Amino acid sequence: MKSNIRTVRKKEIIEGFYELCKREGLENVSIAKIGKQLGMPPSLIMHYFSNKRLLVLGLIDHILHQYQLIYKPILLKFEKESSLDPILLVDRLFSREWNLLFDDGVFFSCYAFIFRDTTIRNAYKKLHLKLRSTLKTILDKDKDLSQKDTDLLAEKIFVVIEGAYYYLSMIEEPKEYQRKLDIFKNQVLELIQMKQGVKHQEK
Repeated sequence: MKSNIRTVRKKEIIEGFYELCKREGLENVSIAKIGKQLGMPPSLIMHYFSNKRLLVLGLIDHILHQYQLIYKPILLKFEKESSLDPILLVDRLFSREWNLLFDDGVFFSCYAFIFRDTTIRNAYKKLHLKLRSTLKTILDKDKDLSQKDTDLLAEKIFVVIEGAYYYLSMIEEPKEYQRKLDIFKNQVLELIQMKQGVKHQEK
């Protein structure tokens, strides 16, 4: 029972921390502010997270949990079919839902810690390896793709995705964003040797 209460309380604190980071920026959030946001004494928060670094590590676990949801429609479809729908896969991997699942600004604020904190660097590495592992599991479910080196394929796909998201986050003009997005989608379709192209649609 105590374990369940602890899990629920930690989740509540991390979610409160995340909401404050979205609103005020990670660098401006303190344990005192989290306490005020949640109506908790700071001492209770420090009982679970004794410093901000541990809160960031908890936030990275939260990122992973949220990002895994991007795969859910694909995995559900496999319950009825044995082959991969490449368009569905690409649409999910390049969906703006990533940003709805977890704010990009908070993601990159946390990411900046990898350059000065080995534990946080390892946590981010674990996050990325898990996302690749889940993608490999999806690729392995397809009878044709399972004959390929799906480890390498998942790695190549994520190189495109991660580079694309970094670059696309700087583009504000909708038509230019869509044009670049279609290019990246087609790159992934080519990697899985599915020749269906994604046509640019004028908005």
